[in-house]
Amino acid sequence: MMKKKNNIYNLIIIIVAFLVSIILYNKLPDLMPMHWNLAGEINSYGPKILVAFLSPILMIVIWFAMLYSPKIDPKKDNYTKFDGSYAIIINVLVTFFFVIHIVTLSTSLGYNIAIDKVIPFMVGILFVVMGNYLPKSRSNFFYGIKTPWTLTSEEVWKKTHRLGGKLFVISGLIIIVSSLLFKGNIQFIILLISIFISAIIPIIASYFFAKNSRK
Repeated sequence: MMKKKNNIYNLIIIIVAFLVSIILYNKLPDLMPMHWNLAGEINSYGPKILVAFLSPILMIVIWFAMLYSPKIDPKKDNYTKFDGSYAIIINVLVTFFFVIHIVTLSTSLGYNIAIDKVIPFMVGILFVVMGNYLPKSRSNFFYGIKTPWTLTSEEVWKKTHRLGGKLFVISGLIIIVSSLLFKGNIQFIILLISIFISAIIPIIASYFFAKNSRK
């Protein structure tokens, strides 16, 4: 039932994303913003036919890729042990790109959106949510922190993902706060350092977890 509700949710916001683009299409400029610099200023444009539907298409790709990758995973039986949290992660990723889509359309229509605040804030939210559900995952080849040591030991997988979950939450909170307090280079550096720490430390730790488990 939960999985069905999650699929309905994703389907609805994808349809909404397409409908919004279709309804607003004639009002959108021929060239729409595609990229912003660290100051939140537009520095790259793309044709309307591409940009207006890029995020909805990415939403479909992400949804289907994460929905069907468990079916071809050699460890597909493990997904049943965390299917609820996995479904929530899919929802959050699809929602993230939906927000980006709405922000892009709004900016194209002339609304003053603080993109340098909104996107880092959303990245922070994404990290916090992923950090909360990451420890619930079980060994697989498509989702999570995959190293030679986590993939060959369920114990190492659990320890690594518990650590990774904490680091993701801490990094997400730091990114959220920095998005509210800082701008430009400082904000970008904090974002990069936070992402780097939450990504690299669990990988290194997984080696030591495996090494200690063999003693």
